[in-house]
Amino acid sequence: MDAATVARLAVLAGATFVYVTFEVFPVGLIQDIAQSLDVSTGRVGLLISGYAVVAAVVTVPTVALASRVSRGTALVVSLLVLVVAEVVAATATGFPTMVLSRVAAALTHGVLWSLIAPAAATLVPGDRVGTATAAVFGGSTLAAIVGSPGTTLVGELIGWRATLLVLAAATVAVTIGLVWALRPSGRAHVAGTGEAAARDTRGSVHCPRVLILCAVAVVLITAHFLSYTYFAVLVADITGTPSAVVVLLADFGLAGAVGTWLVGRYNDTAPQRTAAVTAAVFAAGIGLLALSPVLGGAGVRRAAAGVAVALWGGAFAAAGPVFQTGVMRLAGADADRASSVYVTGFQIGISGGSAIGAALLGLSPLWLPVTSTALVAAVLLAVLVRRPVPAADETDSQEPEGSLQEL
Repeated sequence: MDAATVARLAVLAGATFVYVTFEVFPVGLIQDIAQSLDVSTGRVGLLISGYAVVAAVVTVPTVALASRVSRGTALVVSLLVLVVAEVVAATATGFPTMVLSRVAAALTHGVLWSLIAPAAATLVPGDRVGTATAAVFGGSTLAAIVGSPGTTLVGELIGWRATLLVLAAATVAVTIGLVWALRPSGRAHVAGTGEAAARDTRGSVHCPRVLILCAVAVVLITAHFLSYTYFAVLVADITGTPSAVVVLLADFGLAGAVGTWLVGRYNDTAPQRTAAVTAAVFAAGIGLLALSPVLGGAGVRRAAAGVAVALWGGAFAAAGPVFQTGVMRLAGADADRASSVYVTGFQIGISGGSAIGAALLGLSPLWLPVTSTALVAAVLLAVLVRRPVPAADETDSQEPEGSLQEL
């Protein structure tokens, strides 16, 4: 890829960075926000699941609505709505206003996530779509490395409200960059699922295969957010010190960077194997976290937690590009619509995981990684037996049994 293409992909990654950073903003500052708004920690945790519920409900119709304008216009509008949501959240004087800010961002969340990967695919040849998708998802990984621990650290220094205003300023900068990145440049690649083809050619999707892949992804996302939503509480309980939260969030994010780099190398050549390895490493990481409290003294527990979080973070970062690219390969020319179904499933997983985690938290924080491990084990079994992720050169030769237009 030339320098201009790399720069454009970097801007698209910046868009996913700011969106994910706002989406998971409550995770590291959950107790500060709860105290400031005079609500329980569990109620603040539901801001994440509530966000996901709204996004899940509106993604398919909002993406259909966005198809009436250019992909670039839809993406820019999504980011402008995010800026408004961030400012509203920063000035929230009560829990209802905070909920309003989350709903506003959730309304366009699905539009951005459904269109961003297909937009990246138009910038590269067909055999580099997996790499481009991984690059864009690198923004969400960077959110884990810098966004989540960074906002947690900055929030402890200047307060969570001021931190949200800083995030809003960053979102404005990304929006300006996106206007440049998506302007017509004559570089769109037909093999990379061009915009015109994606919007004009319908009915080429084998609906059952897309839905099966999305269903497997939903279980994995549920397993992740079941524990990740309450990361601060879980880590403090296992390590015995709240100060470990920022360190382990950074550990999670740095490992995610490695996972994103690796998936970028192998997702275009061995996607099925990559999916299996990703699920196995995920299961090993979250399983080790569940076992950490019984491994010995405080030092051993903290070391085990560090290794567990690294495995978990690396695998989760790799999972997104694997499933997203798989959906796009199965969808062919209908990538936008198929991506909207995938994003809807993603949000269902977030809301379901956060809600289940809130219920289990009342029993014991340790139930979170234990339950996550069981769910990821089921995903690994499905990946090995059902093989839902298509091969790099695979096209579905069966006659479509349904169309995503019917959903």
